[in-house]
Amino acid sequence: MNGGVDLADLRAQAERLCLDPVLREAVWRHAADLPPGVGPERLSLRIHPDDQMLAHSLAHHREANASFGQYFNVALQQYHAARQVMAGLFGADAGQAEVLDFACGFGRLLRFLSLVQPPSRLLAAEIQPEALAFVREAFGVAGVASPADPARFEPGRRFDFIWVASLFSHLPPALFEGWLRRLHGCLAPDGVLCFSVHDACLLPPAQAMPDSGCLFFPQSEIADLDTAVYGTTYVTEAFVAATIARTCGADHGYHRIPRGLAHEQDLYLVAAAPGRDYGALQAFRRGPWGWADERRRLPDGTLYLRGWAASLDEGALDAVEASVDGVAFDCCTGGLREDVAQVLGDARLAHSGWEFRHRPAPGEGPVRVVVSARSRRGERALVFAGHFARPPADGAA
Repeated sequence: MNGGVDLADLRAQAERLCLDPVLREAVWRHAADLPPGVGPERLSLRIHPDDQMLAHSLAHHREANASFGQYFNVALQQYHAARQVMAGLFGADAGQAEVLDFACGFGRLLRFLSLVQPPSRLLAAEIQPEALAFVREAFGVAGVASPADPARFEPGRRFDFIWVASLFSHLPPALFEGWLRRLHGCLAPDGVLCFSVHDACLLPPAQAMPDSGCLFFPQSEIADLDTAVYGTTYVTEAFVAATIARTCGADHGYHRIPRGLAHEQDLYLVAAAPGRDYGALQAFRRGPWGWADERRRLPDGTLYLRGWAASLDEGALDAVEASVDGVAFDCCTGGLREDVAQVLGDARLAHSGWEFRHRPAPGEGPVRVVVSARSRRGERALVFAGHFARPPADGAA
């Protein structure tokens, strides 16, 4: 139990959502650039029982719907970000790149990337043995165990692209430099390393950044990992730049994409060789983003959802799409959300709020609700997805 909420029951509810073919198709619709012939039946929504990312959401939100939507929204954005970076770096050859997903966890990226990249060109690396076993079995990707010591990591091959999401954002300074050095050494001659960090702008208000430019807290959402080597880390660009210079060479260079991962973490790219042209990534799109702050059924059976939707690319979005049992409704944005503008550091997002009310038809079975944020370019983010109890036929609450 957690504050009166049975987490095992929430987990069972989330598993039922993962098994729903309607919600699977909804997640599939949000995955851009899937090859022809890759339909929703190819996409597995199975989540390992020990996946800390879902467990953390369930404990925080105390609701299966919100946690399910958040889990797959973050996974989809990571997939879209990785695909964009690979396309910008390798163009038409991106699909043939040798890729290492380092610190892959339970495969949030590989769930989607394994549908577009030949499995023989993918390698997963992870320190948690149960996560590595799951990724191998669920997504057909080869895996290699990652030790705690960077010097002991040897994947046995070199890579065109190494993707590291949410690892450097958890490392103390010595390991930050150690893993940067080791992974950079695993690149092919034309390869590129891409990793994410918590920038100093995300620091809690009461915290001050030390002169070193790196602040490490020995705590994280993964309780099983040693907090001496895996906590929560905030860095300045100057710290990252200095670390790259020490490990790769003073004039090596890098490319930074602020808030490129889930509108939160910065992405840094470091090539194997100096002088890499990152010009194609100037057009990187973070895509739409959003959240449903309220999601409930009113006493008369009416569904009520309220939230925000925006993009750091173009500001507040024109509308969100709310789908109820397959019927789509457009909801205009424009509601005052100064909190969103403040958290994301963009005044354009101050009127990104939206609201939705709808009374579904009575009957049997759950009401399936999906909310999507849409950009003017047609990009989509999965803001919310889940089940609600259907109003009874007699109209009673």
